[in-house]
Amino acid sequence: MIIHLDLTELVANPLRSGIQRVEREAIRHWPVPGELVPCLIDRAGNLRRLPAEALEVLCATDDGSQASRGAESAMLGALAADAEPLADTAVSRLLNLELFFDPVRADAHIRLAGSGVQVMWYLYDFLPFLRPELFPPGTARHCMHFLRALRHIDGGLAFLSRATRDQFFDRIAHGMRPVGAAPVIDPGADGLGLERQQFMTQRRDFVAIGTIERRKNTGALLRAFEHLWETGVQAPLVVAGRMAQNDEETRVFFSRHAGNPLFTFLDQPSDESLRQVLRRARAVVMPSEAEGFGLPPYEALHAGIPAIASAALPCAPMLEGGAVLLPRMGSEDIAAAVARLCDDDRAAALWADASRVKLPEWSEFGQALGAWARTA
Repeated sequence: MIIHLDLTELVANPLRSGIQRVEREAIRHWPVPGELVPCLIDRAGNLRRLPAEALEVLCATDDGSQASRGAESAMLGALAADAEPLADTAVSRLLNLELFFDPVRADAHIRLAGSGVQVMWYLYDFLPFLRPELFPPGTARHCMHFLRALRHIDGGLAFLSRATRDQFFDRIAHGMRPVGAAPVIDPGADGLGLERQQFMTQRRDFVAIGTIERRKNTGALLRAFEHLWETGVQAPLVVAGRMAQNDEETRVFFSRHAGNPLFTFLDQPSDESLRQVLRRARAVVMPSEAEGFGLPPYEALHAGIPAIASAALPCAPMLEGGAVLLPRMGSEDIAAAVARLCDDDRAAALWADASRVKLPEWSEFGQALGAWARTA
């Protein structure tokens, strides 16, 4: 069987976190060699088949340097330029693992679904629609093309989490019941390739990984640590991720603490850099209260590192026993949780609990996604 994989957004913007990590791991762990055919949708709404090398480029390791990422982007751009026209009739199954808001692309998926192609979408979250206050004004309206196309994908839906599936059928699809299985396919937790960690009192760092922006509640995290430092708590904070351009509060904080030995910022680090940071981590802290899943604490816990995170995260039920799950991620709440884990005995007890948590791996995700894509 041939399954065409729509990589339009990833090829244009080859990031390595969040949804992009899921896409890359799906390609890397796809169970049947040669079954996936990479493609994109061009500006006219037509399908184009990418050279097979695109999958190899997307599976390659990354050293985190601007040169490496620039080279990857250039290679993908060249491959996209060489993409050959692909007739709709040549496609029997089209898999989409991306969130997109392009009306042309939405129309293409509607056209393909209506022409007899089995179109399959893996869905992450509906935050722009359900939590519009977290986004710039007008975002939900801009995203309506995604929902418009989604209503045409009949019987080819799978979900990142049970919470996302429930939100879809209860609030997005207005009570519509699933056609077919509509499975939840858990992401893997082993994407960083970090060996199992052990607690040592020398591990002092609290690490926050992910995009740095207002809607991720980064401000509460930074205010929490600033309060801890002002009250004499020597808790090192490492922030690792991509800085959003419109987050002025974070920029001011970074400038104010540029020389602070208790604060480190890593801009878009490579996986190897993250592994090095996590080998010194006492805990991972994720301040966000609204996520499609919550990969950073999930991936940390796979390596035995506890987390401080919101009890509202879709991944929270899978973190129980190895994480401090807070009902509210205010700055005072985060500060209190960090202060408690600065105590070696409390930290050691949580690490012991974390060592007993077992989470899925990406190889399992690939097997499950492939099986679903063949039978949806």
